[in-house]
Amino acid sequence: MANLPSFTKTFHRDVYPDISPMRPELSAAGKIIAVTGAGGQIGKATCKAFGRAGAKHIAMLDLNGGNLQTAKAEIEDEPNCQRSVIHLFPVDITDQAAIREAFSKIESVIGSVDVLVNNAGYQPTAQRYQDATIDDWWMGFEVNVKGSFIVTQEFVRHAALARAKTAAPTLINISSVLAHWGIRQGYVNGHSSYSGAKIAMTRAMEILQEEEPWLRVFNVHPGLVASPMSAKSGTLSVSIDNVHLPANFAVWLASDEADFLKGRFLWANWDISELQQRKKEILVQDLLRLDLHGL
Repeated sequence: MANLPSFTKTFHRDVYPDISPMRPELSAAGKIIAVTGAGGQIGKATCKAFGRAGAKHIAMLDLNGGNLQTAKAEIEDEPNCQRSVIHLFPVDITDQAAIREAFSKIESVIGSVDVLVNNAGYQPTAQRYQDATIDDWWMGFEVNVKGSFIVTQEFVRHAALARAKTAAPTLINISSVLAHWGIRQGYVNGHSSYSGAKIAMTRAMEILQEEEPWLRVFNVHPGLVASPMSAKSGTLSVSIDNVHLPANFAVWLASDEADFLKGRFLWANWDISELQQRKKEILVQDLLRLDLHGL
């Protein structure tokens, strides 16, 4: 993908000091983190990042139990992650009963989740609309919308009950550039399911933020990271962003420094110093939301 748009002049492809999980200002000490799709590339890196930030507990949710075990071993081998206790939950996010059971167990054994990173997703086979297989096309909505809804709803319900005991909980929804850009450039061709599902959940998160202003909700495009999903989508050749970039960016979003951006759509590639410098502009003009421009 050439000529990607950017809200900040600086466009990061790699990690940089301002979003280092080791910064004291980004400390996650004492916090309970839950990450879905935690056995995948971005999910595992996100768990590592919160481990480096000193999270007390990290609940890792993923459909693939084997990937979870491998990811846990990698995280526990990280010298800077050894303050965190890792908990594994092999679970299908589209199974509401299983997700309810998982969150109830987290609540009873670990405590109230402070940060949810809604990262699990499904990439349908890239096919033009007229050629798409209905079951595979709809699976994009089953996982990326229904599954994300189930996890989010359970998180919000538990967070609402724990409001008196915890600071404002943070919900980071991993969206996609294809939720808002690329139609005129032709990049979404063959991705009607993925693009449609991501924009649906992104909009739902904006509404959730309005309904529950006590929450901190963020939509994030994680950048273009090499993964089995990017290979399946046909974007592997342009997926050159460091997997730790969105992971570290998530840690920053969970900090007080990002409060002014709640309810908005962000790219992990954008420079946080420049975002902070444009705080007044963003708030006064109500920027970085999904809108119908020109109306």
